[in-house]
Amino acid sequence: MIDPHAIISRRRYGEIRYAVVSSCGSDMSQILAKFGLTADESLLVEHDRESALAILTHLLWKDMAYESECMPKHEAKSLAQGIMAEHERPGTRYFSNGNVAESNSWNPLTASTFDAGLLMTDDKEREYFCIWFQDED
Repeated sequence: MIDPHAIISRRRYGEIRYAVVSSCGSDMSQILAKFGLTADESLLVEHDRESALAILTHLLWKDMAYESECMPKHEAKSLAQGIMAEHERPGTRYFSNGNVAESNSWNPLTASTFDAGLLMTDDKEREYFCIWFQDED
């Protein structure tokens, strides 16, 4: 099992949300609100697994404000693979607010200067996982 405290201690910049919620409904705006993010489903971009892995790897590897390395990239990728494997089920869908691994454009979901993360949904089981990063300039 991935220990969220280990992630926080490794990525020493900014803030991190690491949470799982269950919900009777599948309204993504309500799910975002449960995670303390802006409750606007239109700000989300759906990704395939490969793109989601690249996003999470990048967010674990470097902070968003100054691109400072938090851990070696190979360790970030291994940790990202472990986090995703722990929360995946058949039919998992992946969402973020852009693609920080490929561009500096995103839809803010917090009041922070920089924010990005990964939401994983399992609509069948109604379980939702969120790992979200916030950084200030």
